[in-house]
Amino acid sequence: MEKMSRIQAQLVDWDDRRGFGFARLQGGTQRVFVHVKSLNPNMPRPQSGDKLELSIVKGRNGRPAAQKVDILGQKTGLSSPLSLHLATAAMLLILIQINLMLQNIPMWLTSFYVTFGALAVIAYSWDKKAARIGAWRISETKLHAIDALGGIVGGLLSQHLYSHKLNKRSFQKTTLVIVVFHAALLGALGAGLLTLPNLT
Repeated sequence: MEKMSRIQAQLVDWDDRRGFGFARLQGGTQRVFVHVKSLNPNMPRPQSGDKLELSIVKGRNGRPAAQKVDILGQKTGLSSPLSLHLATAAMLLILIQINLMLQNIPMWLTSFYVTFGALAVIAYSWDKKAARIGAWRISETKLHAIDALGGIVGGLLSQHLYSHKLNKRSFQKTTLVIVVFHAALLGALGAGLLTLPNLT
């Protein structure tokens, strides 16, 4: 494929479920095909209206296609600023720590938070990578199930670190429900309003 110069464009159409869309070059009407695999590493899922910086190559049938796409204004990885996801994860960790200090949380529940938190990090990491290489994906239902079973802290951290699922409103709504459930559970345990049996 013949490579052209690196330019800026605006994403005017994006199908997140299918993972592709079209961008329009600045000052023109030419549309460029954009595939999720063309995004540079650690870029979040794009959405319509995003400003892009990209290279153009000849795609199928000689039509212009994007390559090495950056979403302008996005910071990625560990350099990302404190986000709502990080703040919420910290809040849940504090609630867990308070309950441990007060001995209001049974060890089996603590083990759930640790085990499923680690599993969530692995699952989100794999799903992010799979989205880029076109490999087998982990369903959103399974990701939410892991979060609900105690992996919510790991899930929130992973969403932030990998910039994964942040722009999917339906996914974030379910994540919020899971956060509220675990915050309420930990709050009730800390206040002595709820007692869970110790299975050991």
